[in-house]
Amino acid sequence: MENIMNVESARRILGDLINQVNENKQPVIITRRSKGKAILLDYDEYLRLKSLVEKTKEYQLVEALERIRQAVAAEGIPCETVDEAIREIRSR
Repeated sequence: MENIMNVESARRILGDLINQVNENKQPVIITRRSKGKAILLDYDEYLRLKSLVEKTKEYQLVEALERIRQAVAAEGIPCETVDEAIREIRSR
């Protein structure tokens, strides 16, 4: 079950909430006017999620580049021509 708390209540016991999140590794959803506004999250979990986001971005880039290479090959343009153009753009 999710731990949900309004911002006013969370403010009063912030130190205890931080200890609770660190101990049980369960996030606390902070609400204002019954709408989720923030999440108090264990720092290690934050780092893990941040790493996943970065890995996902890298994967998406690799996939996009592969689609471009396939489209270029389908048009009969040598990959070396594309690689050379990329090197030229990067050197600017």
